[in-house]
Amino acid sequence: MKIRLSRSILPNLFTVLNIFFGFLCIIQAMHGKFVLAGIYVVCSAICDTLDGLMARLTHSSSEFGVQLDSLADAVSFGAAPSVLVYALFLHSYGPFGTLVASAPLVFGALRLARFNVQLVGFSKDSFVGVPIPLSALVLVAFIFFFGPDVIQADATLQHVFTAVIAACGLLMVSTIRYPTLPKFTRKAFREQPWLTGGCVLGGIIIAVTLGKGLFPVLALVIVAGVVYSAYGQIRKLLTGKPAGKSK
Repeated sequence: MKIRLSRSILPNLFTVLNIFFGFLCIIQAMHGKFVLAGIYVVCSAICDTLDGLMARLTHSSSEFGVQLDSLADAVSFGAAPSVLVYALFLHSYGPFGTLVASAPLVFGALRLARFNVQLVGFSKDSFVGVPIPLSALVLVAFIFFFGPDVIQADATLQHVFTAVIAACGLLMVSTIRYPTLPKFTRKAFREQPWLTGGCVLGGIIIAVTLGKGLFPVLALVIVAGVVYSAYGQIRKLLTGKPAGKSK
């Protein structure tokens, strides 16, 4: 009996690993190992990037892969962060805490559904709303930056984190556009010098700070999208012209 291996097995393997790391995040969060749980979300994000890369390199993109990827994202960047923030501190806020903790999962699922039905004809240069992996990474980066013990002991910081969780949820289903990551080629540097250079600088900051700089870098990305969108709306009202090229 011959076992036929298709080219899609490699990208799908990374997608399955994405789901597995999301499951590990949930387990560690339930055991109070919040930093390790956050690290597993980062591992899921790496696998999420690699599955798309492998699909392009092997020319094995498929409808099955698209649907599997969405299911993986719902687990790793929706359910896992929701369980993580609930176990970290939101469980002590009763029904309100449960509602806020559900935001990554609920809004993430809504975003993924919208993305899937709009898959044909969408812009490859930008995302509408904050991508669900970026939202999840902002939350775990907040935990890395301040530390679980500090968050659990500081009520003010908990209120700030609650606002961040809610904001990330709402931004996922917003119409604010965020650019896709550049391909880091000479052409990309020529066409998008600020975006490409900013990504390189952000990567250097994260590496030099051993991950501590992840939250400030990602928070800047989130805020920049909101500010640029607001600027575009104000300019359009005042001059009738958009801030930049429509995509």
